[in-house]
Amino acid sequence: MAKRKTSMTAFDVASVVRELEELKGARLVNIYEVFENVYLLRLRGTRDARVIAEPGRRVHETSYDVTGKEQPPPLIMALRKHIRGERLSTVKQLGFDRIILFEFANGYKLVVELLPRGVLALLDEKGSILHASEWREMRDRVIKRGVEYKQPPPAAVHPENLTEDVVRERLAGASGEVVRVLVRKLGYPGEVVEEALFRAGIEKTTPVEKLGASDIGAIVEAIRGIYRESLEARGYIVYDEKGLVLTVVPFKPSMYEGRYRAVESISKALDEYFVELEKARAVEEAVEKLEEEKGKLRAAISKTEELIREYEEKKVKLEKLALLVAENAALVDQALECARRMREGSGWDYIPGNCPGVVDVEPSRGVVKLNIGGSIVEVDIRSDSARLINELYRKIGELEKKRSRALRTLEELKKKLESLELEIREEARRARARIRRKEWYEKYHWMFTSHWLLVIGGRDASQNESVVKRYLGENNIFMHADIRGAPAVVVFAGGKEPPEEDIREAAVIAACYSRAWKEGLGAIDVYWVWGRQVSKAAPPGEYLTKGAFMVYGERNYIRGVELKLAIGLAEENDAPVVIVGPRELVRRRSLVYALLAPGDEEPSKLAKRLVRLFSSKLGDKAYLAKSLDVNELLRRIPGPSRVLEIARGEAREPPRPRAREAEAEEES
Repeated sequence: MAKRKTSMTAFDVASVVRELEELKGARLVNIYEVFENVYLLRLRGTRDARVIAEPGRRVHETSYDVTGKEQPPPLIMALRKHIRGERLSTVKQLGFDRIILFEFANGYKLVVELLPRGVLALLDEKGSILHASEWREMRDRVIKRGVEYKQPPPAAVHPENLTEDVVRERLAGASGEVVRVLVRKLGYPGEVVEEALFRAGIEKTTPVEKLGASDIGAIVEAIRGIYRESLEARGYIVYDEKGLVLTVVPFKPSMYEGRYRAVESISKALDEYFVELEKARAVEEAVEKLEEEKGKLRAAISKTEELIREYEEKKVKLEKLALLVAENAALVDQALECARRMREGSGWDYIPGNCPGVVDVEPSRGVVKLNIGGSIVEVDIRSDSARLINELYRKIGELEKKRSRALRTLEELKKKLESLELEIREEARRARARIRRKEWYEKYHWMFTSHWLLVIGGRDASQNESVVKRYLGENNIFMHADIRGAPAVVVFAGGKEPPEEDIREAAVIAACYSRAWKEGLGAIDVYWVWGRQVSKAAPPGEYLTKGAFMVYGERNYIRGVELKLAIGLAEENDAPVVIVGPRELVRRRSLVYALLAPGDEEPSKLAKRLVRLFSSKLGDKAYLAKSLDVNELLRRIPGPSRVLEIARGEAREPPRPRAREAEAEEES
């Protein structure tokens, strides 16, 4: 089977660059390192865009709203200093290599190399390296501060420059399979060469020496056609026999007919593919040992089936033979009587020629070989037809016992295989479910109200500070339980006062994650104000600690908010999502939920118990609970609790808005 694609090719880059050219003139709002060596560029122009850049692997637009690290590393600080706020003037592919260059209006350039061990580098107006994700000295170039940036020597022929003469020149003197030689000599990826050969009607294992002039012409036309398709910036995701992603390409993969899915843009295809790639890897790792066991079971089943066939064939032969002996009993007895007389009178050697039906003898074993109805049978010279028939049926009985035992073994093996295949499917589903991209707000307490307003709250003083400083603004709502030691809660209202229902739902988050829960209270008051009423500035002569704020003006109170929190397990893209909120809200959006109140059960024990309880309620969806990270559930439990209710949810609404993004921009 072909290897799974793990990084973009030069054809992919050409396609993505054509798509990214639409972003010319957009302003770089910010840049982040979201994971180690994975960067996110936020751009705002005629449309907003997020571009993910992972040196050595990929560059494309992404729909995932991921956040940067709390403390930006030095490289990010340097990039922000030089290019944040600048307009994008050019996006281009360097030569026909796996390198993308973003040039900004101030002359600075950001280079992303997708080559093995590639780097991300910031260049000044003269093309000298200012900063890079890694400093490196190589055989043909150096990545070092102050040194002029040089790309590697070109490895591939640009498809626009590909002609029959170029191909003939490159193939001169070469030998071997045409697919391997073309990959090596032209520098194109295997998936492109294989598709070109398929379109040209040439078997990929054809010796390159046997290519004719028309073949070379067809190959050139096919490769150039693939390149032209790539510039249309559409995407196609290819799947293997198990339904797992195999590759993603910017051209129609005709060689995989029936096993690919078209996607409207190459970035969307790449974005989806790399998430699914993580799932495919997780599935393969999870079931690797089980698949080995399955292979052994299949081999054992095959061997047992062969043994059963062997027993049945021998049994049929013996049954036919027993019938022949019975039908020719007199002849058998006469032949054996004759053989005994000849042995006594003349010796063994005289038996075959003088006793009808005897074709051979084996004196050492005391055996004569009789031809009975065309079948040769070995018989003890002292025997007779009756004893021979009895002996044949004794052997038939033994074969039947062996066959019966083998059939039982076969049934057990098939049951084990069926059980193992079920286990493999379940483990694959659990492995898939464990892979889920987390949204930026998931590091906080979070919830979406009935009218899909995002609510977030700090988990500690540091997060309270972050929530207010980064997300509150004048037009959002600040909410706080009327007790010392409570999260700063922000409701993304966008300047409009939310319905009372949504206010009350958000108040549950403010109340339940406050100190009131740990103190075992039954209810508490919660107030809300507009962001413009909240300030970090302390009154003269006073000091505000980290996570503390001043609230000015009239407060709007929600009295007696009950400390009851529903924790539900919902499904999103075959993965489990933990949601919290008031009982009715969570019931609508979850598959199963628990209603909690302050109590005595420690969160760590409760989280494990909830996984078991959820699994028992979910039936064929139990894998969602089993694949759940217990720590994710633990993070949503406010403190020592008691379970008031465990029930199936309705799941008639998604756990969060699908086609909508939180109206928060991380611009700091």
